[in-house]
Amino acid sequence: QIHFHPPLPPWRERGIGGEGFEMSYPKPQRVDMPNWKILGQEHILAVLETSIRQNQLAHAYLLVGPPYIGKTTLALQLAQAVNCLEQDRPCGLCQQCQRIERGLHADVQIVAPAWDERTGRMRVETGIDQVRTLERAAALEPYEGRCRVVIIDGVERFSQDAANALLKTLEEPPPHVFFLLL
Repeated sequence: QIHFHPPLPPWRERGIGGEGFEMSYPKPQRVDMPNWKILGQEHILAVLETSIRQNQLAHAYLLVGPPYIGKTTLALQLAQAVNCLEQDRPCGLCQQCQRIERGLHADVQIVAPAWDERTGRMRVETGIDQVRTLERAAALEPYEGRCRVVIIDGVERFSQDAANALLKTLEEPPPHVFFLLL
């Protein structure tokens, strides 16, 4: 089962920040979700679908769960949803959705531990150089979609320097960038 951790809870909560403080978040609504490829996570999809329809997505989400549960599939579908041209997002049929599905979209970037040329092996951790490259790409305006989507796979394998650099980017994100941490 995927555990979904939005930056703030998707329901109305009282008592945060002192007496009388109240914030409202999109309430999950029961919706038909034929375009999502995720099974068994209707509660998560309902929250996301509501946030997408109300245009109230956060700038970053953390998707947690065991390997091969569907985190990457959900991340790619969210990338489709935020860049989809149709009313019912993600449609899976428009040019944006098709390019993301084939891995050809210029505004969707997947960051994972890279191949080490010196040792000929996969790196154990993601380094500061990859995060700096990510930051440079994130600073650019979207090229072909509505927003840039950065999917970071293996965020727990970041070096200390890389994690600190990423934290700064997450604290002060560019307005046109959507981060998904896996």
